[in-house]
This record gives sequence, C-alpha cells and structure tokens, in this order.
Amino acid sequence: MRRHNVTLSEPVSEMVRAQVESGRYKDFSAALQDAAWNFFYGPPSPFEEYGVTVEEVERAAQRDLATIRKDRKAGKLKRWKPAL
Repeated sequence: MRRHNVTLSEPVSEMVRAQVESGRYKDFSAALQDAAWNFFYGPPSPFEEYGVTVEEVERAAQRDLATIRKDRKAGKLKRWKPAL
C-alpha cells in the first residue's frame, strides 16, 4: 500500500471525520479508501458477494414461483388475510 498526502475541503474532511467517530470506520484512511472505491468502481455487487450469477438467481426465482402457482391451483395454499 502506498502513502498519499491529500488535502480535503473542510466540509469533506468533517464528513469523513464524522463517519470515523460514529464507529463506521476504523480510521480516516479506511473511510477515504471505501469512499474512493465506491465512487470509482461502484459498490460491490450482491451477486459477486454470494458467488452466484444473475441467471442463477432468476432461474431459482422462476422455479419457486412455478411451485407456488402449482400449489395455489392444487388448493394447498391458504389465502393470506391481514390481521385487523
């Protein structure tokens, strides 16, 4: 990891400091690293995080919906009624 000296505007510096003080980040450097990563690369994809593809998730969802439709037609599912 390389060291870089950067100058931040006062509002940005205060915002980062507030995030560190709230406990969200361990230190100022970690907060800036996360902010830069999310700005330039974007937030991590939940699909990558769980090691699945969009197609796998869609296929599983369609399979579950088909099962629900089949059970509904067979009368195995009761109609949901909200409690009043």
